Amino acid sequence: MNGVKSIVAGSLFAVLIAGGASTAKLKAQNEPGEIFTVPFAFTVDRHEIEPGTYEVRRYMNHYLMSIQNVQTGEKQLFSVRPEERSAIPVNGLLVFRRCGDRRDLSEFHIRGISLYSTTIAPSHQRSVEQESCSISGTTTVAAR
Repeated sequence: MNGVKSIVAGSLFAVLIAGGASTAKLKAQNEPGEIFTVPFAFTVDRHEIEPGTYEVRRYMNHYLMSIQNVQTGEKQLFSVRPEERSAIPVNGLLVFRRCGDRRDLSEFHIRGISLYSTTIAPSHQRSVEQESCSISGTTTVAAR
């Protein structure tokens, strides 16, 4: 009898753990995202992304960002660093920094949240290349 109770208790515990894990995963994947129409090509972590309409969201935690093409469904994940800002944006924003001929995505802001994501520059990026990137040469795109 004790063996049956032990098996039932173990099974119940396993179901509770599995249910909690899937709920946490669903919640993490359903964090707020924003839809952006970007009229120019841009890069994230040296990946070229064509102009188009994208859903951008934090993914699974505050250290990953997903960019999904709305038309094709293609999704890419990128490492980001969470930052805190006292001003809370009214609209979702993408901030691009001009680096020579290209535009690098540097920040992702979700509307109504003071926490935003900063992209992480590749460690192998040369200092000459970094010097060509201008903080004053930024472009912002608001969510639709």
